[in-house]
Amino acid sequence: MMTAANSTAENGSLLGNNARGALWLLASTALFTLIFASGRFAGPVLAIPQLLLLRYAGGFLTVLVAAASTRRATDGLRSPRPGQHLLRACFGCFGGLAAVYAAAHMPMAAASAIGLLDGLFIVLLAVVMLGEVVGWRHWLAGLLCAVGAFGVVAFQASPVKEATNLAFPAAMALLGALLMAFEAIYIKRLTRDDPPLAILAHVNLFSFLLMLGPALWSWKPIGIWPVLACLSLGPLAILAQYCTIRGYRLADMAVAGPIGYSWILFAALLGLAAFGEVPDSRALLGCTLILAGGYWLTRLPRTGAA
Repeated sequence: MMTAANSTAENGSLLGNNARGALWLLASTALFTLIFASGRFAGPVLAIPQLLLLRYAGGFLTVLVAAASTRRATDGLRSPRPGQHLLRACFGCFGGLAAVYAAAHMPMAAASAIGLLDGLFIVLLAVVMLGEVVGWRHWLAGLLCAVGAFGVVAFQASPVKEATNLAFPAAMALLGALLMAFEAIYIKRLTRDDPPLAILAHVNLFSFLLMLGPALWSWKPIGIWPVLACLSLGPLAILAQYCTIRGYRLADMAVAGPIGYSWILFAALLGLAAFGEVPDSRALLGCTLILAGGYWLTRLPRTGAA
């Protein structure tokens, strides 16, 4: 029979795990915010495909070093489903390209707000591809996110892109969210059987090969320091993914789910600090609607009648 002391200790341990998991996920979100903003930081110095090519090269080298350090340089990187890894890499690679382009050509908060719509797309794809049954409250919460994202794009002003039509960058951000949602579905499938190192190795290698043509086509001559800076994005992305894995292992889904919506807060802070982007009250209202809709989605059951 569990004593009151044991019950208290167990509850305290659970709360501790949730708190630590939330910190891991916050760190992951902050790192990915920097990665998606890399195109803005690079400016006209190099092309976005060029930047991504070097990032994936750095990521693949990081995975090889990690595999060698665990003495699983061969077995730990194998997968019986390379075709699915290639398909996942296509979604992630071109979704990342669209997201980085959007962040480089529109306000950070607006780009991240549209990117958060991947949660709505994941629900749609889960119904179609995984056969999950979704209730009406899920759709209503998703619609709330969509309205908020539209509000951010419609009303956000940027000192960098004043009087510039944001329609194309916004469309790229939306495309990136859709492709990232497809990637999430395939990640869910692949993580059932494949080890993490195999997943990371395949996605970085295939993404490097997919980005090779566009990068060479748009290549700009650059010095050694920009090359090293872009290569360092690879280990940074691997670290971000590691933080994500640790966070989801420690925290309950009810705690872990809403943490992803902190992306827009990190993006707004980065946009303000680095690029002087100040969201107006209407854009802030749109952000609030996205956060509210996203949080509501995480509180609802994933399957079954709502």
